[in-house]
Amino acid sequence: MLSYVDIDREHDLAYILLRPELRGRRGVVARSIRVADDIVLDLDESGRLIGIELLNASARLDVDELKTASREIIVGVKEAAEMLGVEKSNFVRDHASKPDFPAPIAELASGRFWLRSAIEQYAESKKKPSTTRLPEEGTRRQRAHRRARP
Repeated sequence: MLSYVDIDREHDLAYILLRPELRGRRGVVARSIRVADDIVLDLDESGRLIGIELLNASARLDVDELKTASREIIVGVKEAAEMLGVEKSNFVRDHASKPDFPAPIAELASGRFWLRSAIEQYAESKKKPSTTRLPEEGTRRQRAHRRARP
């Protein structure tokens, strides 16, 4: 999904261009919608998402990681479901609709979008403790015998 990220460290801004064919072209944004204090969505004349501007970008992104990262930082339902190892058809019901799931940065007719880092943090918080049993030291009788010794 991600095609290009422009970082302005001096002003703490990030612009995520989702349609690479529009890079460098002027006048393609028909409308901008502020969906949070620090998030602005740019839409084309058909209402399709073109880009996302993050004000106070360092609060939401690891700006240093962006310079070396080749992965997408914005994910949709399909990608988020894959990250959690669930079917796309079950993702919204089983995860995205839960109160502890990260809020999307955008909800459009084409779907919801999240920061990859927010989904990764959620997935990490939901990891179940290992159920692998450690090898038992001896048999029950041997353990009972050790406990009985003074």
